[in-house]
Amino acid sequence: MKTLEKKLNALAWKARLKAIAFRDWAQNVLTNEDGDTNFLSIIIILAIVLVLAVVFIALKDEILGLVRDAWDKFSQAFSSQDTTL
Repeated sequence: MKTLEKKLNALAWKARLKAIAFRDWAQNVLTNEDGDTNFLSIIIILAIVLVLAVVFIALKDEILGLVRDAWDKFSQAFSSQDTTL
């Protein structure tokens, strides 16, 4: 009977050690903040990109009109200059 008690006692201690190791691992995972800043910055950058994409899609015609007007003004100013040296 004593061998059975010894085996059960050893098994109980192994279970306790595994439970303590798991608890320490879980605490480390939950309290460790390595890499969180990079993750948050990536999420913020993705949100900004999505907002800009929505703005460009919604205001596509207005933006293209502004770019065309600016290009026309630039090309007119460049073509009206005297290019002879």
